[in-house]
Order: sequence, then C-alpha cells, then structure tokens
Amino acid sequence: MSFAQKLKSLRLEHDMTQESVAKYMNVARSTIAGYETKNRQPSHEKLTTLASLFQVSVDYLLDEGEEINVTLHPSCILPFEDQNLLDSYHKLSARSRKDLKEYLYLLQLRDNEKH
Repeated sequence: MSFAQKLKSLRLEHDMTQESVAKYMNVARSTIAGYETKNRQPSHEKLTTLASLFQVSVDYLLDEGEEINVTLHPSCILPFEDQNLLDSYHKLSARSRKDLKEYLYLLQLRDNEKH
C-alpha cells in the first residue's frame, strides 16, 4: 500500500476529514489532498507529525511493501476505558485537543499541590 493510500485509510479509520488533519498539521486542506493523491510528499517534520497523529511509525507510513500484522503483548493493550478516552481525544478538533491538554495540566498541578 502506498503512502497516499495509507494516509487516506488512517484518516478514515480515525473518522477525520482532510480539513481536520490539515488543522492539526497546520497546513491547507489541499496539502492533505495532495498527499492522498500522490501529488505531494510531506517534509520529514510533517511526516513525523502524521505518524504521531495516527500513532504509527514513520516506517509504516513510508513502507510500500506487504502489510505486516502485529500482535501486541498483553501489557501493551490499553484497558477499555483508556482506549475509549484515547478514541474520544482523537475525534476532537485541534483546538479542543489543545484546550484539553491545558486542562489536564491544570488538574496535574492541583493534584501535585495536594501531595
């Protein structure tokens, strides 16, 4: 599967639009469309950001060979509630994600004050 196909597949699996990925990447929607139609290739920095967004490796994005099925060790699998939280986070807009991170930081500060 090509980079363009993988990117589109990952975007759809995460219920994201080209626009939402573009906002997260701080690029125009047409840039994401270009990535998905083989017209454009992202810079190393943007490639790293895409890998982080979809929680895959850069190697996975670039490797056009056969797909490999990976079985995670049981200690790597998130509990159901944690996975739901992570899934919800990925569905948020870039702005909402930023707000959530700021709120999380404030909660951590509050918890640290109690100790």
